[in-house]
Amino acid sequence: MTIPEYRIYEDLDALGVDVTEIPMKNNVAVAFEDNFIAIDPSRCKSESTYSTVLAHEAGHFISGAFYSVKCPYAIRQKAEHRAFAASVQRYLSPDDFMQAFRDGYTETWQLAEYFGLDEEYIKKALHYWIECRGVNFNCEE
Repeated sequence: MTIPEYRIYEDLDALGVDVTEIPMKNNVAVAFEDNFIAIDPSRCKSESTYSTVLAHEAGHFISGAFYSVKCPYAIRQKAEHRAFAASVQRYLSPDDFMQAFRDGYTETWQLAEYFGLDEEYIKKALHYWIECRGVNFNCEE
């Protein structure tokens, strides 16, 4: 049950966000507040990385979390966290994880393959739901 890229693109389209693939020197992707995402596919090592990056950048628009490159580090980190949280809430809900667990996918690498996203993103998403939001994924209850 991969998170289909078309679902992310549908969300971005509904928000009026354009996505353009262009080579970049220092970034994999950048979300511009004026409804534009630039992504460099050559910097994505796999399709799952591309989907992960796209989901995260969509999170900026879902949450409205933007910042200037001249902003202090703390402000940038807060915006990045808000964008991450929005992308997880939209694309990796507790119900999504519970379904994966019921289907037998329990290891983070298995969940990454199941959802078609990077394993590190899955680990962060699980941490978000368990540690930040208090979700109990105990399937025996």
